[in-house]
Amino acid sequence: MLTKPQLEEFRQHLEEERTELLARKETLDRRLARNESYNEANDLGDSAWQVLTKEEILSERNRLTEQLEEIDDALKRIDQGTYGLSKVSGKPIPVERLKAMPTATTLVSESHR
Repeated sequence: MLTKPQLEEFRQHLEEERTELLARKETLDRRLARNESYNEANDLGDSAWQVLTKEEILSERNRLTEQLEEIDDALKRIDQGTYGLSKVSGKPIPVERLKAMPTATTLVSESHR
């Protein structure tokens, strides 16, 4: 079972990571908006390049959204008192695993099933 200081340390780390990811997502949103308006004024050759860039931005944005959802879930579990417990077995997740992957929801042995 995690101690209160450990939980607060994980909460702080998760909140800092969340803030950083939100900033990166906002940057991507701005780039996406610029590319869409820029794309309208270019010929087909330039447009093809812009589409690739837009797809890459959308892919990264989706990845960031998934990470944010995992962080929000971890913060919710801290609030509910279930952080650090496997969603599969209810067993404690080792602190070392949580330090390496603060959004972990299972034991290593359970994650490959």
